[in-house]
Amino acid sequence: MINAGKYNKKIEIYSETVNTDAQGFQTTSETLVLTTYAAVKTTKGFTLIAANSDFEKAYTNFTIRYPRTEINRDMRIRYKGKTYTIEYLNNVDEANVELEIQAKEVTH
Repeated sequence: MINAGKYNKKIEIYSETVNTDAQGFQTTSETLVLTTYAAVKTTKGFTLIAANSDFEKAYTNFTIRYPRTEINRDMRIRYKGKTYTIEYLNNVDEANVELEIQAKEVTH
């Protein structure tokens, strides 16, 4: 049994489309694909140090109920005013109940 209370953080998932305007410049438009609630877990700094990894590989895991809408790695997640790229998708236990999304924060 899944505890529905663990999905307590609101996230939005967007797809991006590159368009060319009338002057020939490329613009990016976003389309909202899904608004849902997620369980959010971040990689702790100590874990990165213990694994002798660098902080560039710090990921945030978003676990959501398995969506009816297809989610892919070309999409982006917006959470608490930050944008994340989707690095990995995992259908937990291949049961179509939960989808785990491993994402990395976009820094400019």
